Amino acid sequence: MRDSRPRALVRLTFGNPASLVYLGLAAAAALPMVFAPATADSSFAAVWMLLITAPTSMILLLPDFADGDSGLATAYFLAALALSALLHAFLLGLAYRGLRGKAAQQAPTTT
Repeated sequence: MRDSRPRALVRLTFGNPASLVYLGLAAAAALPMVFAPATADSSFAAVWMLLITAPTSMILLLPDFADGDSGLATAYFLAALALSALLHAFLLGLAYRGLRGKAAQQAPTTT
C-alpha cells in the first residue's frame, strides 16, 4: 500500500539518518540565536545557522522588504531559516532514498 503524499513528505524529511543528522546540526546551530538575548554581544548569533542553511537561505533572504528591526522582518528571517533547513532535509532524504534504492538493487541476493 502506497503512502499518502503528506506522509511520504514527512518520511522523506524526518525518517532517514541523513536528514536527522542535518536537522540536529541545524538545531545545534540555532542555539546561539535562542540564547543571544541573554548575552551582551549577539551580533554573530545567526552566522552558523546561515552557513548551514546556505544557499537556500541566502536566496530567500535576498528580498529586504521590511526594516531590519521590525517584528515582521525578524519573523521573515526566522521563517526563511526554518524553511531552508526543512528543504535541505527533504532533499537529503530524496538523495538517501535514491542511493539506498540503487544499493539494494545492486546487492546480490542469496536464497
